[in-house]
Amino acid sequence: MNARSSCCATIGLTAVCLLGLSAVQTASAQYESFNVSLYAQIDLNTFGASAGNDCWGYVSPSGREYALMGVRNKAAFVEITDPAAPVWFDSVPHNSSVWCDIKVYQDHAYIVTEAGSGIQIVDMSDIDNHVITLVRTIFSPASSHNVVIDTDSGFLYTAGGAIFDLSDPANPARVGTGFGWHDAQVVTYTSGPYAGREIMFASHGGAGMGIIDVTNKSNPFRISLNGYPGLSYCHQAWTEDLNYLYIDDELDGIPRTTVFDITDLANPVFLGDFSSGLNAIDHNLYVRDGIIYEANYKSGLRIFDATGDPVNPPQIGWFDTYPQSNAGGFEGAWSCYPFFPSGTVIVSDINRGLFILDVSAALSGRLVFTLPNGLPEFIDPAGGTTVRVEVTGDRGVEPAPGTGEFWYDAGAGFVQGQMNEVSQNVYDAVFPATECGTEVSYYFSAESTDATRFTDPHNAPDNTYTAVSALGDIIHFADNFENDNGWVARNLGATSGDWQRGVPINDPNWAYDPASDSDGSGKCWLTENWNNPNYQDPWNTDVDDGAVRLISPTIDMSAGGVILSYDYFLRLTRPQDNTDHLIVEINSDDGVGAWIEIARHSADNGLAWTNHSISQDELEAAGVVLTETMKVRFTANDAEQQSIVEAGIDAFSITTLDCTPEFGLGDLNCDGQVNAFDIEPFLVALFDPDSYAGMFPDCDINLADIDGNGVIDAFDIEPFLGILFP
Repeated sequence: MNARSSCCATIGLTAVCLLGLSAVQTASAQYESFNVSLYAQIDLNTFGASAGNDCWGYVSPSGREYALMGVRNKAAFVEITDPAAPVWFDSVPHNSSVWCDIKVYQDHAYIVTEAGSGIQIVDMSDIDNHVITLVRTIFSPASSHNVVIDTDSGFLYTAGGAIFDLSDPANPARVGTGFGWHDAQVVTYTSGPYAGREIMFASHGGAGMGIIDVTNKSNPFRISLNGYPGLSYCHQAWTEDLNYLYIDDELDGIPRTTVFDITDLANPVFLGDFSSGLNAIDHNLYVRDGIIYEANYKSGLRIFDATGDPVNPPQIGWFDTYPQSNAGGFEGAWSCYPFFPSGTVIVSDINRGLFILDVSAALSGRLVFTLPNGLPEFIDPAGGTTVRVEVTGDRGVEPAPGTGEFWYDAGAGFVQGQMNEVSQNVYDAVFPATECGTEVSYYFSAESTDATRFTDPHNAPDNTYTAVSALGDIIHFADNFENDNGWVARNLGATSGDWQRGVPINDPNWAYDPASDSDGSGKCWLTENWNNPNYQDPWNTDVDDGAVRLISPTIDMSAGGVILSYDYFLRLTRPQDNTDHLIVEINSDDGVGAWIEIARHSADNGLAWTNHSISQDELEAAGVVLTETMKVRFTANDAEQQSIVEAGIDAFSITTLDCTPEFGLGDLNCDGQVNAFDIEPFLVALFDPDSYAGMFPDCDINLADIDGNGVIDAFDIEPFLGILFP
């Protein structure tokens, strides 16, 4: 069959070939990005589809480039040789399926779905004339979640374990059955101890990452099976240099990419993980020339540079294909393909179709900012907190010495702060005095030798670091839920989903519970946790047909400057109805009388925990009177019987900011230093202690007890002089 005819019958040959279609969008203003720009977008309406899924690429012998994208009812073939003017010219229809995966070997494409469409084999030898032909469909297996090809050895593997020899690409021959997997990469080693071996890196979901020798197609064997901290559902992985393997976990509730050292396939070593810093779930990634391209569902394409630090690669570019949210959840960017010779990158999006992107700016040289001592959570209100900043070059770009700058905003707009160059291109940024309780935003910048200025974080001042002006937190009440501290769970008519305290037991068959608690202590409160001994139906643990409530013990919030903070987990499969939600309320009289709503969470956060803090000013603005007998309650509500509502609470605390400085011994006037101005206060403390408090009400007379013997006497004079004249 020539698949072109079906496409022409659907939308008209002339319109497709000219691509004068209004649905092909080139405007990028609606999408946020950094170092990545939009060439063009083909939306789902143009494809005549309701949802998108996977994608791959093909380069013809003439060098023309093609995007192959799976959508709900077909696989679309689009020429992107001119990326700003893509031409969708043909499709291969298949049974309706959420999953459609495509891979390429030589001049043939292989398409699989989970809807009984078999393996569709498409001849692309005449693709430059916009002609593709469906030459064969193999119906054993009838369905496959995914397909991978080792293009070096010429073998195809389906997710169910079927292995095909592609010596005749149009007529694959089944030669064996291997291990089942969710996604995989197969490579042929050409050097080292595994030279000549064909190795599969198989993502086995909840079982972890399997490394399998598939050289002998009649007898594949597993070399190792590897877990990692926080393993929930090992979804996909990729290696380029065969030294580092990068893994996406789709259900761990953590927006992170896991890194393994795979130089010893029998004993891989977990090295750590990295993240974009957003809550969006990492889904599919690929590595080219040391650059990691990763589709992160609701935060779009994320690009990391692993050429310098392969374990903690900095993010060098991004393009957000799902602008309304960066939360968890299964919408947005499904996959990407970065292997076109031109450097063009495509992204397939579940909601918005095909994106054709220019990533050249992300790959150009830049300055790298390293913060060897980390960043402060709090900065001293009196000033003087320092941050060490080291600036180095990358890809031919070098820093110009002496150009480092520090900018901060303490509420009146950004102003330039003190930036001391302690050695060439190494600086100390010094915070000034700020009002205690102020949230201070700040960033760093430096120029390259060609006078281009770079910032850290990228895109500053729109994107900045923050710290709070305070000496720290004073904890008035904190509960990590490891112990029973008097919280009460009540059922308000729900048929299931009662609040329970315990360690989350995440089952891969139920993709709506967190993999772990939020603060790492172990336990949290969850709606119908898996370890319920009365639990019968594993598909009905969420809140159904009603509401469930969790009420705190009595808490003293009478201290000034209170901050109420908690981490919450919320999965909602129908957030658009705005009837399912998690409500937070507070009461000032030990639960008697009126409750005041202080927060309402009604967005699906995927599998991520989210922190929410409410200041005293916000509480009082809501009409809350803070007393010694406060109670807080959380209510998870399900108003739609067929929807899923799962909620969790962890890391609950009531704190105030510590704005009282700690003064050292001998600082009797509490100005932060011991000098001649402390002589008179010292003598007053020594000879007239009753008047000391009146003269220095904010200071502690015990600062005069220099020798620490519990009394202020003549024995403190010599130690005081030792501090005064060191």
